[in-house]
Amino acid sequence: MQSSGGAGGVLEESRQILLRAAKEVQYSLETPEETCDRFCYSGLDLSISYVFCQIKLFNILADRADSPISTRDLANETKTDPNLLENYAYLLTVRLLRYAASNGFVKQSSEDSWTASRLTRSLATPPSQAGLEEAFINAMPHYVDLPRFLAQTNYQNPTDSTKTVAQLSRNTSLNFFDWMKENSKHYEALNNYMAANRVPTIGIDAFPFADRFPSLFKNDQKLEPSTPLFVDIGGGRGQMSYAFQNACPHLAGRIIFQDVPQALASVPSSSEGSSTIEAMVHDFFQPQPIKGARIYFLRQILHDWPDAEAELILKNTVDAMRGHDSALLIDEKVVPDMGASLASAGLDLYMMINFAAQERSEKQWRELLARVGLRIEYLLKYNEYTGDSVIMAFAG
Repeated sequence: MQSSGGAGGVLEESRQILLRAAKEVQYSLETPEETCDRFCYSGLDLSISYVFCQIKLFNILADRADSPISTRDLANETKTDPNLLENYAYLLTVRLLRYAASNGFVKQSSEDSWTASRLTRSLATPPSQAGLEEAFINAMPHYVDLPRFLAQTNYQNPTDSTKTVAQLSRNTSLNFFDWMKENSKHYEALNNYMAANRVPTIGIDAFPFADRFPSLFKNDQKLEPSTPLFVDIGGGRGQMSYAFQNACPHLAGRIIFQDVPQALASVPSSSEGSSTIEAMVHDFFQPQPIKGARIYFLRQILHDWPDAEAELILKNTVDAMRGHDSALLIDEKVVPDMGASLASAGLDLYMMINFAAQERSEKQWRELLARVGLRIEYLLKYNEYTGDSVIMAFAG
């Protein structure tokens, strides 16, 4: 197995080192009281940020660049009543803005005026706002109930997707995915977040297809157009299939993305103008209908499921593979054994709390794949901070 670094390079690594050092400086300068305050009030960060997203306050400030705006004008633009700023029935208050400014979410320019900060501009972006909505609506109640859940389960690691904090918080026996499908506001928040944050195709763009699949790029070994080339399992709207086609435009063969009917219902009928990319209804818990494809692809699928379900998804794929002629590419996080980032460690707990699932270390990936007869031949880590990687595995 070979491993390779990906996007970001030396500059990104240096930025991460400086960021960690800056945090260490902050923590070393804090008094115990300040540390306690930071922890005790941290829940307000998400609550107030979500409120400001709802009333478009971040966007209003960001659109004004560095130009201050008064509390009264902010109240007018966000449709709240400036004459009732001290009334708890109205959300845009000086008190909310004061707290936001204390954490750098906004800047207080004067006693009664405000401007955008660096954080304001970050939180005004669609991916950030979709993430805040998803976290507040779907995850935050479960975070609150985590201590109660762990005490009730004698602090055992959850492994059943129908017995998680989500079932305790929502008073349901359904898997949280299924519960959200019956509660449209929550399912919409999840889909909005996924749509806003799944657009980047860095893993596909960074993967060295010509080096890892040299036979596909030889003129005398080109595939027949009817031969399956690339199968994106659980591929949503097909973003990764189009990215693969763009990365390897001269390869012949079928490019297919698969998902359940609900996901494919939102796929444009034009398929973005491509007649060579196919959408196919398929549940990855059922046997894979496309046999002998050169590349099977799973992106951010296995981290949604405990090991038992992940093994079933993989087994269905392995059964369709044809020896060394078929490869499986897995685009997921690989959590380091030391120094895990907030992006990987935080998402790991999110998956545990909601789905009894997990982000996996390289050792855990090796063990999981080995149990279904797969071996890792190559691993490309294309984002050092998040741990996002592409794992290349073969059967046998």
